[in-house]
Amino acid sequence: MKWRYSLHWMLRHIPCPGERELVSVEVKAGEPAPEAIMSRFVPGSGYAVTLDFTEIKPVKRWSEERKAAARRHNLERRVRKHAPLFADELIERQIAERPDYFNGKQIL
Repeated sequence: MKWRYSLHWMLRHIPCPGERELVSVEVKAGEPAPEAIMSRFVPGSGYAVTLDFTEIKPVKRWSEERKAAARRHNLERRVRKHAPLFADELIERQIAERPDYFNGKQIL
């Protein structure tokens, strides 16, 4: 795994006087900021040392069953909060009107 240290302009309300990124260096994960970065860093100058994690993990998608359970749970919670007397009827009506949604299908 690698980390990427860089020196970036961070004052959005002030125009950048030069390049937005002065220098960047990739290092092994866990290593401190290298001397190439720290030697050019001046506190109060508007540039800041930033750290980026270059490896991106894939997004974990919920299964249809998990989506369906979450959607039904949220529906029940909302309806019971606002209309507890008629909750069962309103929940059944919503599920009957949008069965695909409450079965976890992707709705576009």
